[in-house]
Amino acid sequence: MRYRKSGRPRVDDIKVMLAAGGSGGHIFPCVSLASELEKAGVKKLFFVSSKRQLDRNLLKDIRYPCNFFSINPMPSSFSVKGFAVFGFKCVTDLIRSFFVVLRVRPDVVVGFGGYSSGTISLAAKLSGAALVIHEQNVVPGKANVILSRFADKIALSFSGPVPGLERFSAKTVFTGNPIRADILSSDRQGSASRLGIPWDRSTVLVMGGSQGSRFLNRELSEVALKVKERRGDTVQFVHITGRGEDNKSVAEFYEKNGIPGKVFSFMERIDDAYAVSDIAVSRAGAAAIFELAYYGRPMILVPYPSSGNSQISNALFFASRGAALCRQEKDLSQETLTHDILEILDNPDKYAAMREAALKLALPHSGRILAEEVIALAAPARYRDPCRNGSGGECGNLNSKT
Repeated sequence: MRYRKSGRPRVDDIKVMLAAGGSGGHIFPCVSLASELEKAGVKKLFFVSSKRQLDRNLLKDIRYPCNFFSINPMPSSFSVKGFAVFGFKCVTDLIRSFFVVLRVRPDVVVGFGGYSSGTISLAAKLSGAALVIHEQNVVPGKANVILSRFADKIALSFSGPVPGLERFSAKTVFTGNPIRADILSSDRQGSASRLGIPWDRSTVLVMGGSQGSRFLNRELSEVALKVKERRGDTVQFVHITGRGEDNKSVAEFYEKNGIPGKVFSFMERIDDAYAVSDIAVSRAGAAAIFELAYYGRPMILVPYPSSGNSQISNALFFASRGAALCRQEKDLSQETLTHDILEILDNPDKYAAMREAALKLALPHSGRILAEEVIALAAPARYRDPCRNGSGGECGNLNSKT
């Protein structure tokens, strides 16, 4: 893919820096965008994330340069010590960010929110690069709210007005949330074979996000037992616990009670879990719910119960469109969850309506749309600094590049 003859540089000459970290919800769409940029011909990609082990694990297969900055979330409540530490790390990361930006000389930086994207996005903008921020949730995070005033483009996963970003409507664009389309398949029989479970049973997927959920692990184990008592072996579970101590106890509970299905701490191929499932009980992180929507899976969403957490708004949005049931922890019982699961599985009309609603929310081309926005910003960034060629040397004439 090349630009038309308009004085713009070739796509393969563009440099894009991608900043994301703190959770899979930030990193997965970042990786998806990288894949779409590659398909469009971009060859110079650079990643920035945090030093958290989760971030390192999720990015371990990335073949592009990756810088890992400090773990520095903004304090949720006032504390002199907390803000002092936060401020010191911010200054340290900002200085390091300037060194990274000056070395790489990116044309565009794309920040996906979270504390890993803050300082690098600011440093890049101050150095003359174009800045795109992508907001995965209905309610934007702190980093993106701050960065929105500096951004050249604000990409949104959800349609409609976004609280806190209304005054920036002129530079917002609805792209959807990029999903990992390259790893998603619909081979139910093949996936069931890889997981070691029957393919023709009703299957409930349980997952608590990239870090797992102790609440879901505990409650859904008991719910799985109740479902078994009422439906026998006709319903099976694929339960992803997260890499923690819960994995062993949940696996032992399933085995002790003869609950059909499999328990996993983590799945490298999450598409297998999606492909074999009929419904999902999940937290409401944006990456997970948009991937489930891609598969048309009815959802029972149990958002993380924090007043400042975006998952509640995400779950309510999907519920309002008919794709999910939103169940908050404080109101939830094992009996309610058991009833919800069986009602969806036993009612073909309800199942079909939720499936159709989920598919309408899926935006499988989100990554490509966002990639096009990024590439469109890259060339104008070159005009602001014509000597920006990444080599620190000659000042080339862009009109000579076709």
